[in-house]
Amino acid sequence: MDQSYVELKSYPRQYKPMKSFINKRSITKIFQAGLVVILLVTVVINLLFIMDTKQKLSQVAIKKPPVSYDIKKLENQKLSTSRSLSIEVLSSKARVSVAVDGTTIMEDAEDNRNRGIHILVLNQATGSVMANRNFDTYEAHEGDAMVLFLNMISPGRILIFAIKDEGTFNLLKSAREKLAWYGSKRAKDLHWRDMWAMVAFKGAGEYIGESYSKSPDLGNWGSPVLLKVDVPLRDVEDTECKWPNKEINKRRKAFCNKVEGYGSVCSCSDPSPLEFHPQPISHNHVSHLPVAVIASNRPHYLFRYYFNLMMLTSMCDLN
Repeated sequence: MDQSYVELKSYPRQYKPMKSFINKRSITKIFQAGLVVILLVTVVINLLFIMDTKQKLSQVAIKKPPVSYDIKKLENQKLSTSRSLSIEVLSSKARVSVAVDGTTIMEDAEDNRNRGIHILVLNQATGSVMANRNFDTYEAHEGDAMVLFLNMISPGRILIFAIKDEGTFNLLKSAREKLAWYGSKRAKDLHWRDMWAMVAFKGAGEYIGESYSKSPDLGNWGSPVLLKVDVPLRDVEDTECKWPNKEINKRRKAFCNKVEGYGSVCSCSDPSPLEFHPQPISHNHVSHLPVAVIASNRPHYLFRYYFNLMMLTSMCDLN
């Protein structure tokens, strides 16, 4: 009797863990089924959204009239766009900049440095930068140096001028007349701390645009000026010299199409020699004397020195 009682009392205890395990499995299955339902609903909603969007786009496409393209007109528009430059020039107390077709190609905003007249030279056929110089025309003789540089530039190049800070204190008559020769209407009137910008072709009166701001008094600067002009490009064939087809002139042409400021080296009518064959001196007792040339960051001065050196009698080729 006691044994039966013990067995009956222990029976529920044997199956209690099994019942708890069954309940956990049921909850897991219900949770998984819920996730599947949510996933299916999401997929259905996305499909309905895609179908609705596609239908709306189809309706818009049907309503939109067909477009007829004139291929020749588009080609002409592309050609006219590619054959001109949109140039913006800023002149101010603390900053000068030049942008071509929205891209800044020159900017100087250093404090208390590079004042005076900044000059940028562009190729009139490609728009590429060929020279970038700054002349501190507040100081003596810088105006003469600027005139010399302008005289060394080949005809037809695009010239861009801009004043930073102050550029007139030593801008003498010869320099002002040179700027007026390019077409400037303000060169003779530029005074202390005036702001000024100009774009012109290298040639007599081939003026494109100019902007000017007068200083209100000696203690202040003129307001910043922003000059905007459209400059037509010229055909490459019309801008290149017709030198004889020799190897030396191929080198000359490659050089002169990239850089400016070397004067007669790029002259079409009377180019300077690039090869030198001086006559030897008789009874020369110091032949083959080496000459060392040390150059810095002014290549136009190096060229001038090299040219004069090679014109000396008995000078051999330099290596």
